[in-house]
Amino acid sequence: MARTYKYQKVKNGVKSLSTEALVEQFNALVGKRCWPSARAAHDAALIDTLVDRGVDVSAVYDGESISFRDHVVLNEDLNKLFVIK
Repeated sequence: MARTYKYQKVKNGVKSLSTEALVEQFNALVGKRCWPSARAAHDAALIDTLVDRGVDVSAVYDGESISFRDHVVLNEDLNKLFVIK
């Protein structure tokens, strides 16, 4: 129950951000290894919001796990993430 509440609270907060701001948030988390429940709720809400906007996140999300190994950029149409190394 608490996890669902955290997720919904974060999801409502990130919905108002631009797609570019969501990508900036993602990139700020690259390389960070902590994984408390609040972070998990934030990460899931971030990816779900990008998916809801029609952004292809397959470069970092396979439907089960999210990779924060590399930074990402959006394509010109703002509908696909690409890993940058």
